[in-house]
Amino acid sequence: MSAMQFPIGAVECFNKKRRAFMWSGQEKTTGAQCLIAWDRVCQSKENGGLGIKQLGMQNQCLLLKLIHRLFHPGDSSLAAWAREQVSLTTLEGDVDGDHWTALRSLLPVYQSITTVQIGNGRSTAFWEDNWLDDCALNVSYPALFTHVYRPGASVHDVLEHGLRHFLVPRLSTVASNELAALEALLTNITLTNDEDERVCPLAAPNGQLKSAPLYKLAMQNEGEPCNFFEFVWHNRAPPRIQFFAWLLVHGRIQCKTNLLTKHVVDNDVCDICHSSAETPDHIISQCPFAASFWERIGFSAHNMPQVAELWTVSLPAHILRQHSDTFLLLCCWQLWKHRHDVVFRHMDPSLPRLLRSCRDEAMLWRCRLPIHDRGVVDNWCVMFQM
Repeated sequence: MSAMQFPIGAVECFNKKRRAFMWSGQEKTTGAQCLIAWDRVCQSKENGGLGIKQLGMQNQCLLLKLIHRLFHPGDSSLAAWAREQVSLTTLEGDVDGDHWTALRSLLPVYQSITTVQIGNGRSTAFWEDNWLDDCALNVSYPALFTHVYRPGASVHDVLEHGLRHFLVPRLSTVASNELAALEALLTNITLTNDEDERVCPLAAPNGQLKSAPLYKLAMQNEGEPCNFFEFVWHNRAPPRIQFFAWLLVHGRIQCKTNLLTKHVVDNDVCDICHSSAETPDHIISQCPFAASFWERIGFSAHNMPQVAELWTVSLPAHILRQHSDTFLLLCCWQLWKHRHDVVFRHMDPSLPRLLRSCRDEAMLWRCRLPIHDRGVVDNWCVMFQM
């Protein structure tokens, strides 16, 4: 992934395998088994996803490291050879192939995340690099840039031959005004014999560019920050239950309304109350059996929020606030497992059995809490006693 750009078809083949493994544990999967769209899955946890790596984006971030190596060759003989074959301002030269085409397409991205302290100006693109103002000159002087016939010229070439040498003969009024302003700034620029110094804020102190901060920055724009991040991920529940919670707040746990949409079942009637549609909200709080469970441990069943906002529930006074999110997930998980027993094991609904399973599960989770907080579990177990 760090040597070449993956073809789109190859990325899709890899994603098919990853989707199948995630949703079914098999080599292949069906749409009915995929509970949430893959694009959503690949978003960061902060933005509502699972943080699964998006291969195409990760591939590009790794290739950006190669471009960074060209500008910071160090002891790399490959980088030294490449610098002799191509112009660093455009990556054009005596090289060809899909590899270089991919690097050229990513060069604007690299230029946007770096700034340059000018030395001799030979490796700095006059228009695309951030070297004079807070942003690239093609952004600061857009009208003038439309009159440029050689946009890949270096700072050295422009200052040596003059800016007008790289412009078409006739300029618009706006472009002429921008030209005058830019020429005034260039009078203060003096080149030296030193190499240009390119700085990237995402690079490590030793100058190496890591792909992780690049990927995180790139994925920030994928989706919007979600309001359930803390509830789902910042708790002491096991990873399996956190995954369940993630599906729950999206309304995508396996329930009959979702299965009916996928033509897996013939109806969506709840198998416990036999009176309402089995939705995620019905399973967790609206079913009379679920309501009796919440009432038994001190909650007001009528005031239970929807699963998409479960963390906003008003906690009874007798429930400790410490690790309350973990407590809520424990209850929701056992409610869902109890329904599983009723549907697939043909067991009768039983509130005592549900409370007992909650108490047993709480004791298993006890070791997941910090030692000084494990007394919280004793508070939970008191509520689960009949």
